[in-house]
Amino acid sequence: MNSKREALRPTVGKPRDFRLDKAKGLLILLVVYGHLLEQISGWDMGFSRAELTAIYSFHMPAFVFLAGITSKSNRLLSRVLVFVVLLVSSQAVYYVLMRTLDGEDPDFSAIMPYWILWFLLAMIWWTLLVPVIERFPRAMVIVSLAAGAVGGIIPVIDYEFTVARTLTFLPFFVLGKLYGQRLIDWATSMNIPAKVGLTLAALVPMVLFFTQDLDKEWYYGARGFNFMDVAIPYGVGIRVLLGASAMLAIVALVSWTNVLPSLLTAAGQRSLSVYLLHGLIVRSLDKPLNAALDSASGSVMIVVTLVMAVLITALCSLSFFDRAIRQYSSWIAGVLEAALKSVIPVRQAGRH
Repeated sequence: MNSKREALRPTVGKPRDFRLDKAKGLLILLVVYGHLLEQISGWDMGFSRAELTAIYSFHMPAFVFLAGITSKSNRLLSRVLVFVVLLVSSQAVYYVLMRTLDGEDPDFSAIMPYWILWFLLAMIWWTLLVPVIERFPRAMVIVSLAAGAVGGIIPVIDYEFTVARTLTFLPFFVLGKLYGQRLIDWATSMNIPAKVGLTLAALVPMVLFFTQDLDKEWYYGARGFNFMDVAIPYGVGIRVLLGASAMLAIVALVSWTNVLPSLLTAAGQRSLSVYLLHGLIVRSLDKPLNAALDSASGSVMIVVTLVMAVLITALCSLSFFDRAIRQYSSWIAGVLEAALKSVIPVRQAGRH
């Protein structure tokens, strides 16, 4: 599926852009691979730290950018409730899993989503902002860029309610919503030499981050300048540099989406199930992976984790899992929506 005709295959209702699916497929594979690398203390090993630096410097901004492209303001309550259901349910599942694995009550918080679940809460905040982005596009670009750059100034903004990460990655959601589709169309139309040059340019800052051993906390986007123990100008500069680097990498990534292998499509279309399920597998493999690292070299374990990432991504992207998760979340969200509307009547258009 590498021709222009295949980039937009007709589906019921409207064309589906399979370039987005393939980009999401590659990104979710990198997410799984990155989490597996982290389980074997990848940030402390030279080559795996280089891989993690490259992955973490752009993969979440890219995911948020693509989420912005597909975001809509219609059926807003329903969309938000689906994320609420997934967040609450996943939090409960992770609690049971970690209690089973550790044999004691895990340190969970009602105001801080566990580990990767921050993305679900952030999606709630970003989805609620979609009507505002559509109503005030230019203003929201300016506000989001300012929030992403200087949000770290406020010391009380941290992991609580995922406010810090919501602000850090907000520019990518806004830019994706407003300009994402046009950017993909432009980037994929470039010739091969231009794409290669763009990709090489995107690698330059990643190499810089690696050689300077930039603290991994900067990639997570959850810590303020006070925690990082840096002056405000330095913190703002790092965030601007990281944001610009991520945006360059996003453009480079989407420029290749029309020639990426079609095998990535299924994982991209079902990235939600991969995202939710792979974490359970990764957490369950924590101790076995660390035990294996004691008896195998780091380079061998890197290859092993890559193979495992491919297998886990393929398993979690099976249609059965995706369909079950979507049907469950949609059903519960529908029940909640009906209950809310019965308590708080929705004013009909045209009535005063």
